Amino acid sequence: MRAAASRVRWIGHRLTLVAALAALGACGGHGRPESQPAPDPLAPVELTVNNNHWEDVTIFVFHDEELSRVGIVTAASSANFFLPTWMLGQSRSIRLLADPVGSGQWIRTEIIHVQPGQFIEWRLERQLARSSVAVY
Repeated sequence: MRAAASRVRWIGHRLTLVAALAALGACGGHGRPESQPAPDPLAPVELTVNNNHWEDVTIFVFHDEELSRVGIVTAASSANFFLPTWMLGQSRSIRLLADPVGSGQWIRTEIIHVQPGQFIEWRLERQLARSSVAVY
């Protein structure tokens, strides 16, 4: 009789353990963030230029062995531009160029590879050589 009671307890403990593990497994999916849709590869890429230079600066994009004018950023201000997908080319690799109006100086970035959904921030400093670019 004692062996039967011990076996019933052992089966009861085992069933409790299985039920607890099943409950934990069922709770595992709660609290996870919903998956976000993939970024649209045809959406334009935002370019923010912070111009700390004392002259107005014309911005260009070098893509697919071609130079395209984007716009002008006035001195000591910021501007937002949206680069269409054709300006990114098939490889989505570009270089940005800045040409201060009335100056013989200019600056360009290294090659930037932009994935869908990312945006670019370019900070132009008074000394153009100290400028920086970031892709987020």
